[in-house]
Amino acid sequence: MSSADNIERAITELNLTTRAETDKRILEDSYAALGKAVNKQKPITGIVVWSMVIRNKFAIPAAIAAIILLAFSLFENVGTDNAISTEKIYKVLSQVENIHITTYRAGQTKPDQQVWASQTLGVKLFKTELDNQEQYTLWDTKNSIKMVKFLSSNSIRTEPITQQMLADLEKSAIDSVDMVPFSDRNDIPQEAQWTRIDDREVSSVVPGTKAYELNWIAKSTDSPLFLHKKWRVFAEDRTGLPKRIEWYSKAGPEGDYGFEKFVIITYPGENEIQDIIRDIFGRQDDPGFIGTPGAYR
Repeated sequence: MSSADNIERAITELNLTTRAETDKRILEDSYAALGKAVNKQKPITGIVVWSMVIRNKFAIPAAIAAIILLAFSLFENVGTDNAISTEKIYKVLSQVENIHITTYRAGQTKPDQQVWASQTLGVKLFKTELDNQEQYTLWDTKNSIKMVKFLSSNSIRTEPITQQMLADLEKSAIDSVDMVPFSDRNDIPQEAQWTRIDDREVSSVVPGTKAYELNWIAKSTDSPLFLHKKWRVFAEDRTGLPKRIEWYSKAGPEGDYGFEKFVIITYPGENEIQDIIRDIFGRQDDPGFIGTPGAYR
């Protein structure tokens, strides 16, 4: 027997009898409370329920039980309509073996940075622009080397990876490439709000995904002001994998959020990442070879 059935049976067993005036007052108070609560939890459902009950405002006393059951059903199902949680997003990202992340800053048409990472290959490849020069930086942890290539000169520099360099690389995992707002999900402020975006215009930006937003207040790093931050993620409906992430902020509670940057995420195969590295840094006879210190000048 469901929880709703238990409540209905308990109400029936009470055998309550009330006067018409009491019924009317209880109904009015119930409608008001239900309208506020449902709208807070699930706006669209709240509007539908409110429009439905307002047409029957002076229903029979049994409507009191119906309201209680309806409210219980609504709140019991809030967040269970295949909604994706922050916990799931953090979890699936921690389990990703191969990923490609492209970051765009506001107002820019060229990527600010691209990152290819493979846990199985033990590599991270960064593509950045430094002094108007495109640069590739490869961290090959299995072979303990770092390789840097400037496209303008086509030169390649290699150096061994020290333990300190490796520790710094581990610290700069997902959060350094603008994937998540907090390196640990447990660091998300308790007052932060995580909501599903029901606006079709927004959710249609990335087909096959659902859009969500995390809103919180953070202290500015370069001023005493507090910033209102928004992290919008378009997650694949079936897997919860993010496909696009957007960042917004504003200086106060009033006004519109300003757009900061967005990130496009794909999930290539291991062979695809391996081919990209070979195209950039060359290859030796050994198909698994990436590089050794001093091999390139």
